[in-house]
Amino acid sequence: MILSADEETEKAIKREGKNYFYALKITTHQEEAKKMLERIAKAQLAHATQNSGTFTDFAKLIEQGFLPNDVLSSESTGYTYALTLEPDGKSYYATATPAVYGKTGKMSYLLQPVPGSLPRVSSEDNGGKPMKK
Repeated sequence: MILSADEETEKAIKREGKNYFYALKITTHQEEAKKMLERIAKAQLAHATQNSGTFTDFAKLIEQGFLPNDVLSSESTGYTYALTLEPDGKSYYATATPAVYGKTGKMSYLLQPVPGSLPRVSSEDNGGKPMKK
């Protein structure tokens, strides 16, 4: 027998039993969704720095090489991402919602820029609905 799990992981496997890998998949998707939103915030900052403080849509951020195509599909991420721009392009917010609630994730996320500070990502389990600003 080869033991490849650390003590904490071994406890989780014993606690979760046959549901361990299912729970791990959800946890991984959720962590990656939060990271993608953080990446969106950085991409928007880079774009705004080069474009007189205006933000842009996913297509332009992908075209500029700031974001991967994964942001457009839930296939690899398990999450659906949405970006809402203010008409003047001076503000935005983004959401990440589980593609299939309970299967690909449980937490919904909201990215909101904070003037003069770092953007804030908040989350809640709201039954698979997008968080609102």
